[in-house]
Amino acid sequence: MPEFDDVFNDIGEQDLSVLHLQLGSPEAFKVLFFQYYPEYLSFAVMCLRDQDHLVARNVTLEAFFLLWERHIDFDREKTIKAFLYLAVRNKCLHYLSPRSRADCPPVLPPSSLPQDMLRDIFDYIDRPNFFAC
Repeated sequence: MPEFDDVFNDIGEQDLSVLHLQLGSPEAFKVLFFQYYPEYLSFAVMCLRDQDHLVARNVTLEAFFLLWERHIDFDREKTIKAFLYLAVRNKCLHYLSPRSRADCPPVLPPSSLPQDMLRDIFDYIDRPNFFAC
């Protein structure tokens, strides 16, 4: 049976962030958010062909907030990336369906995330020229 130190040493930095996310660390969520948000936002923009990016932004935020709400279910980076891809895709398809083509509702962040972290996230995504980066 492997020793704890051997198992810990085999865990990569990415897996450690995932482990911390699974344990409910808001900081781990923030790290993963900043790492993956641009990629999934670009995917949402492509799916929606969204010119002003507001819908793509909201769809992507909703997917990340859903990830946070279900953080205990994820133990690997691959499952997180697959979940985000499917969540963004499904939210885009839902938005594009004729029945739900209403105004884009505001995104409500989970109350379990600290306010200062939410402020950092919204400052990050609302900065001018985000798409020029």
